[in-house]
Amino acid sequence: MNRQKIASVIAACTIPVAVLAAAGSAAATPPAPPRDCATWISGPGQTGNVTCTTGGSATTQIRAVVTCVNNAGNHFTVYGEWTYLPGASSGTCSLNGTAGVADITYSIRNRG
Repeated sequence: MNRQKIASVIAACTIPVAVLAAAGSAAATPPAPPRDCATWISGPGQTGNVTCTTGGSATTQIRAVVTCVNNAGNHFTVYGEWTYLPGASSGTCSLNGTAGVADITYSIRNRG
């Protein structure tokens, strides 16, 4: 095999590897964080809410992550629905007063 053919084969293999490497690094980008987020409790202490009005990107979503505590003192977590920004999400600990909100945070993801 002559040098020109070897160079063509090497070039043909190198370009796809570079394209795959660039695509892999773009997919690993974490979501941009939302800004102007607020959390609050409603429904006599039984529902945790979060709303974010700005930040992120067109594909950023948030959802409420609510830590609940029941009358026996046991903790458990409920999750709100995913929503695009600007948006609000909520998680309800109890419909009958047997559990209340201990803490409210939120999760972020990119969803194209």
